[in-house]
Amino acid sequence: MHRSLRMGQGVRFEVPVRGGGHGVLVIGQKNCFGYRPAFRLGTGEILLQARDPNAEIIIGHGNSFSNNVCIIANKRISIGNGCRIGDLVAFYDCDFHELDPRTRGRGCGPTQPVAIGNNVWLGSRVVVLKGVNIGDNSVVAAMSVVNKSIPANSVAAGVPAKVVRIFDSN
Repeated sequence: MHRSLRMGQGVRFEVPVRGGGHGVLVIGQKNCFGYRPAFRLGTGEILLQARDPNAEIIIGHGNSFSNNVCIIANKRISIGNGCRIGDLVAFYDCDFHELDPRTRGRGCGPTQPVAIGNNVWLGSRVVVLKGVNIGDNSVVAAMSVVNKSIPANSVAAGVPAKVVRIFDSN
């Protein structure tokens, strides 16, 4: 697979957005990257990087990203529709190095895809790690580290993030 970019109509860039890597970046319609009045470090730049030739970053429709967001995929990170992503949120689908000190420089270590459902709200400074799925309509509180999947209709918080509330889905 070759490096490619596909972007839907109505995408707005309120802060600089930097791509890169060698994989595929798909951005759906009516997404907004950055929010000028909000807190930002420097220019508020957002990084969307599919590092491996087979890596994919797939972003659905109608999402809002605040400033200084970082999405780095070695395999696959997908974000559904209608999500709200706070400032300084980071998504990583691998460790970017092996854990064993003897082989640490050899490769990126374990890689597992990340999937964010629809209508998910990630508060300020959330970190989403490899292998995580966050279900539809969920909220992750600010400063949380998500290292395990979160079911739909949940509120999760903490380090590591744990479900603290379930919404009635009726």
